[in-house]
Amino acid sequence: MLTNIYFRIYSALKRVRTNDTPAFNAMILFMCLQSMNISSIFGIINYYLKIDFTRQQAIYSSIVIFILLFIPNFKFFFGKLDIIKNKYQNESNSKRTMSNFYLIIYVLISLVIFFVIGETLVHKQY
Repeated sequence: MLTNIYFRIYSALKRVRTNDTPAFNAMILFMCLQSMNISSIFGIINYYLKIDFTRQQAIYSSIVIFILLFIPNFKFFFGKLDIIKNKYQNESNSKRTMSNFYLIIYVLISLVIFFVIGETLVHKQY
C-alpha cells in the first residue's frame, strides 16, 4: 500500500515538465504526509498528557523525526524505484483509478486531521 501511494505521487510529479527529480520529490512529499500524521498523533497525545515542550525541543524533535523518516524512505522508495515501477506500471485502468482515489482520500484526510487537531487540541505557545 505504501509503495502504491509513493508510485502515484511519483507518477503525478513525473508529468510536470520542470521537475527533474520526480522520484526524490515524491519521497519528500510522501515524508511530509507521514510527518503530518505523526504530528497529529503527537498532538492528541500532548492534549491528554499535557506535556510542555519548549520551542527548542520542538525543533530538535522535528529534526529527529525527519531523519528517522528519511533514512528508511530513501532505502525503501528511492532505492527500489525500478522494482516499484515494474509492479504498478501495467495495472488495469480500474485499479489505477481506485489507487488514485485512495491517494486523494488519504491526502485529504491527513490534511483535515492535521489542521483540525492543530487548531482545536494544540495550545498555542510560540
